[in-house]
Amino acid sequence: MDYDKLCKSIYALHDDIRYAGVVDETGALVAGGMKKGIDSIVDETSEELYLSQTALRRSMRERFDPSMGKARFSYVEREKISVLTIYINKQLLLVTLEPNIDSHTAVDIAEDILDMINGKIEV
Repeated sequence: MDYDKLCKSIYALHDDIRYAGVVDETGALVAGGMKKGIDSIVDETSEELYLSQTALRRSMRERFDPSMGKARFSYVEREKISVLTIYINKQLLLVTLEPNIDSHTAVDIAEDILDMINGKIEV
């Protein structure tokens, strides 16, 4: 899958998507990033730390895959930003959203992204 193309398609899903990036199992960004014209709310060092911690959380969640099934995505609402973390094979897809997006819309976005990954929606 062309992850850069996927990230560009994700930006088109909703105006309030700020960031779409694919991260490997070590937390290194391999594709995508901040949407053009949007400023990050964290500095580069904090972003790198967040990405590596997200990769670590994934490995911790995988411990429960045999009993609970594989995680499809997680969603976190913060005061200043909301974050979707979508699981793709060994990679993670992080999508950040403006905080004004309600949880139902965020889950709809996650479902659309999963459909893109699974080939149900053209990228």
